[in-house]
Parts: sequence; structure tokens; C-alpha cells
Amino acid sequence: MKTSRKTDYGIHALMILAKKDGEELSVNDLAEIENVSTSYLAKVMQELSNYNIVSSSEGKQGGYTLNLPTEEITLAQVTDIFETDEGVFDCVDDLHGCNIRDRCKIHFVFRKAYQKMLAELEATTIADLLDPEIKGIVK
Repeated sequence: MKTSRKTDYGIHALMILAKKDGEELSVNDLAEIENVSTSYLAKVMQELSNYNIVSSSEGKQGGYTLNLPTEEITLAQVTDIFETDEGVFDCVDDLHGCNIRDRCKIHFVFRKAYQKMLAELEATTIADLLDPEIKGIVK
């Protein structure tokens, strides 16, 4: 899955806010830490605020904090905000028609892989990303 820049910036901003443990950070602060465009990140943060994932306060000393515990913010939530409904594989998404979908083995395999990817995004939280140990890796 190729994610958009907005998804990437959003996930990184959430990780930064989580590491700051309740400290309010401005868009300028977040952009400087992430080394990204302030104006672009401002749009991302506004969307995260619209979905109540972060809280924002206005004014000269305003900024953003997490609105939810890191254990409750999944990667699926963030990708749903910024990504389209188009699937990874053309024949799996609902935007591209397929005449043999119901009898196609390729469609079945792609659909299964896509569902596993979505399940992994749903199961992974911001807290998981902050954990230095990578779970589920077989050595």
C-alpha cells in the first residue's frame, strides 16, 4: 500500500505528540521536529482535529495534544481519514469493475491479502509504534 504524504505526516505527528506526554505543541513545533512543511502539516492536523484524534487550542500559545490514549488510535483510523477508498489492487476496489470477479482466483488472493493488510492496520496502534520491541517477528 502506498500511503499519501498526509497519512505519513499524520502518523508521525501523533507519535511526536505521544512522546511529549500531554505537552501542547504548535504546528510550527511539530513541523520543525518532523522537518516538513508547516502549511501542509497544518492541514493534516486540522483533519486529525476534525476527527477528534487530537485537540487543538487557539491563540498565540495554542497547539495540539492527543485527544485519545495512544492505545486507542489505530493506523486504520488515520489511513481512513487521508486515503481514498481505492484498494491496492484494481480488481479488489469498488472503483474498477471486473466482469469475472466471482470466479477469478486472482481476485480471491488479492482480496484476502488486502483484508489481511486492513486487519493489521486496525490492530496496530500509535502505542505499538512507540514500543521499541517489534512484536510478531519470527527470528
